[in-house]
Amino acid sequence: MDKIATKQPRSRAIRRISYLVLIYWEMSARPFIPGLVREAYIAGSWHSAGTPELIRSDVNDTVVDFQWRAVGSAVYSVTAKGEIQQVDTDSNGTPLFDTNSFSVLCSCPDGDRQQLQSRSSNQLYVCKHGKAALDSVLDATASAKIKANKEAAVAEARLKAEDRKKYLMEQRQLQDREMPGERERIHYGLSKRSDEDITKLVKKAAMTMDGLKALTNIFPEEVMPPKQTIRCGRCDQEYDPQIPSDSVCREEHPEDKCKMMWDGSKKSWEHCRRCGKDFRLDGFHSWGKRKRDDPEDEGPYCYETVHVPMEDYDEDNDPIMQNLDDSDY
Repeated sequence: MDKIATKQPRSRAIRRISYLVLIYWEMSARPFIPGLVREAYIAGSWHSAGTPELIRSDVNDTVVDFQWRAVGSAVYSVTAKGEIQQVDTDSNGTPLFDTNSFSVLCSCPDGDRQQLQSRSSNQLYVCKHGKAALDSVLDATASAKIKANKEAAVAEARLKAEDRKKYLMEQRQLQDREMPGERERIHYGLSKRSDEDITKLVKKAAMTMDGLKALTNIFPEEVMPPKQTIRCGRCDQEYDPQIPSDSVCREEHPEDKCKMMWDGSKKSWEHCRRCGKDFRLDGFHSWGKRKRDDPEDEGPYCYETVHVPMEDYDEDNDPIMQNLDDSDY
């Protein structure tokens, strides 16, 4: 029994060493971008492409300048420049990145669209050539670390879920004992009321002392914080940074910068000269049967991102505003 018990940890240690040796071999055998993992970018196209030819791979500490030659319907250039900077991690262990410190450009037609999508979403979107290029230079060590972090986050979330389940079961038993039938009555009433009716009832309850006391227990400050609005430097609108739904910064296409475009007599769309986007398509198939040169509906906004506090805003260095054409021609 002792021999079997000591053999298992030793086997795990051997496998671990072998895994680290493999990662080291992969790192030394091919160029890679320090810190690059698949979570750092989003494939903006359902299509795929073969691995392009790497023709430049300059690395200065963690700052890179890579270039590939991609062959498709034509020959395209893919470049990746800057530094991968992780700024945070979400509750699932997935890393969040600074999208201004690293850029990927492709000279293919879809490359420009993905660049616009990146600027408007604060996420790095890439075309099929850019994805294939980045997939070929991932940092194996960083990827393994993120995988371990995700596994730890999943384990922690599972424990929290089990604790929550136990707590709710105890609360349910307490309700049944001290307030029999009340939970079912409230659930039934809520299911028969519209959201608007429920909102009216809540606001009406807040007009009395007893009602307000009950609501402050249901909605503590961490759920409904006091009003704290600031002004956005980009769009000049007031917003409350504590409210996620209030953080969207966007501006509709100005009518005087939009022009109706036609393809024959049945297909039309509007083109915004200010941001270069096409929108409000009419006469095009909505189920994917489209020509290579058909426009894509890029939405009703010149940009859609997050607000920036007035005191932190620098319009001269805002890539979103720099790519808008506000001239009067």
